[in-house]
Amino acid sequence: MIKRLLLVSFLILAEKPLSAQDTLVFSQKNSSMFSNKYLLYPKSKTFEHFFSTDDLQLWYGKGTFKIKKKNIHLSFNDSEKGIKKNNRIDKIYNQSKKTDTLTVRFYDDKNNPPSGHIRYNEKYFYTDFDIGIIKISKDEFNGNESPVVETFIQGELVTIKLSELKKLETLTITAYDIYSYYHFESNFNRVLKFSKNQLKSADFYHTTNKRKVIFELE
Repeated sequence: MIKRLLLVSFLILAEKPLSAQDTLVFSQKNSSMFSNKYLLYPKSKTFEHFFSTDDLQLWYGKGTFKIKKKNIHLSFNDSEKGIKKNNRIDKIYNQSKKTDTLTVRFYDDKNNPPSGHIRYNEKYFYTDFDIGIIKISKDEFNGNESPVVETFIQGELVTIKLSELKKLETLTITAYDIYSYYHFESNFNRVLKFSKNQLKSADFYHTTNKRKVIFELE
């Protein structure tokens, strides 16, 4: 009964300005092997969508919504921009001396300690589990003064050129949720139906053998 009243209030208030930010979370039923959620923010008339699997893949979308009769119309905007806006790669050099070891530091705005890896010539170097740091002997680069390494950020392979390797002390990689494999949902519309305390939609992610799936208000 309480959930039903919350949903009715949401549908009424979504058409009017709100004095406080509320969040309504709808989760797909029977989702033990994955997580599928819509987060609706009535005050700003915005939403976020998260669909994640147990192999660290994440479908993420955000945008605005409108209420029309018994439908919620979701307009997905540029979901990638907000996640990637703080991604940064920095190199710190010591011009006064040469170093034998390259330190790679990962900074993750979501996960602490962060996890990540560096790849060079088919060899992988992984972060320490406690502090998110990799120590790589420069002998691994076999005298190459400008080696190109690879890393993985949000599902995308990124190449980094390590110029003047002898003077390079630290490589820092900063991002949000580095190790998840993101699929960004952008620039399309989706319609969900509501009834009582539930949302209904097509099974966009093939999670069942049914045509429709149900989301319940938490």
